[in-house]
Amino acid sequence: MPEKTILDTETPVVCPATAYQSATVCVPITVTPYAKTGTTETVCCGAPTVVAGESKCSSGTKNGSCVFTITQDICVTVPVEFGATALPSDYYVTCNDASATDICEDCGSAE
Repeated sequence: MPEKTILDTETPVVCPATAYQSATVCVPITVTPYAKTGTTETVCCGAPTVVAGESKCSSGTKNGSCVFTITQDICVTVPVEFGATALPSDYYVTCNDASATDICEDCGSAE
């Protein structure tokens, strides 16, 4: 008696096909400017003034205890980067022809 052939049902049957769709797409783009700071750079302006003992500071907030007083003029460089981001909004599409024939082949060519 001949053996029965068992079909492999785990392997899907594939029938490749290609379709083409011509469409006109419109999407509003929102451009939002921004400015962000980079890493700051501090430059000391002149020599510090060092006074032995404790002295009154003319301004500022007391923060901790010190055994000496120091004053330093500084200049801070703050790099700022300007730019913009662009995000798409809802898009709109007008569907044109659809075909099994390659209608995209001459897309954009002068008629």
